[in-house]
Amino acid sequence: MTIAGRDALIVGSGQATITLPMGTQITIEDALLYPDSTRTLLSYRDIRKNGFHVETHEDNKEEFLLFTKLTRFGKQICEKISSLPTGLYFTYIKPIEHVAYKIIFQNIDTFQNWRDRLGHPGLGMMRKIINNSIGHDMENAKFPQNKDFCCTACAIGKLILRPSYLKIRAEPLKFLERIQGDICGLIQPLSGPFKYFMVLIDASTRWSHVSLSSTRNHAFAKIMAQLIKLKAHYPEHQIQSIRMDNAAEFSSRVFNDYCMALGIQVQHSVPYVHTQNGLAKSLIK
Repeated sequence: MTIAGRDALIVGSGQATITLPMGTQITIEDALLYPDSTRTLLSYRDIRKNGFHVETHEDNKEEFLLFTKLTRFGKQICEKISSLPTGLYFTYIKPIEHVAYKIIFQNIDTFQNWRDRLGHPGLGMMRKIINNSIGHDMENAKFPQNKDFCCTACAIGKLILRPSYLKIRAEPLKFLERIQGDICGLIQPLSGPFKYFMVLIDASTRWSHVSLSSTRNHAFAKIMAQLIKLKAHYPEHQIQSIRMDNAAEFSSRVFNDYCMALGIQVQHSVPYVHTQNGLAKSLIK
């Protein structure tokens, strides 16, 4: 169990084995791990569980704490621990040589910030970048392992949603019969003056179009220009519906009136049900 302040963050618990200066090994069944702690608290209960007796001894007007054990030759002194004026006893511990310790990244916020700035690279690439760069205080040895670190954004980006084949058979779509779209931003880092990008994708042939924009207010003009181009290039194919999310750019009255004038039905996905606009979401990823 560690000695820490009020803001201590316990990152793990389990069995731990420590070695005292005279070679005595103490096994703690329920040890708490706090990486930033500089001291370790050892209770009398853990000492007793390891078969040792505890007694005090005075030598040259200095008090010591003795760990003793009864053997067939009598009482054996296993450890002699010095005392402090505050009434506590202190000693030094050392790790066991053949035990491999799992290194924990002590400042996960710093690691996450640099990883976001560099565009979410993998842990292997992060190690190469840190080793070959300066101007930071991160150490390669304190990187988290793959099983200890999980990025929610990367996990969502790698998620592959398979289409429902039964629904596809019941809904045979023709080219440009339904167009799905979405807008994404802010782009980090910025691409010149552009902060957002909008995608349009055909639900049948997976034809897609990507356009950059400096503001979300240009989304309506971008869609209108693309619809005019599609009607001019493919006059034999009529756009019947366009599916968007519930963003203000796609749910305004002006946008609905324009689509209604062209005979296009505007569909909005149910809030928080991203699979209904999954084609546009997957294109963004």
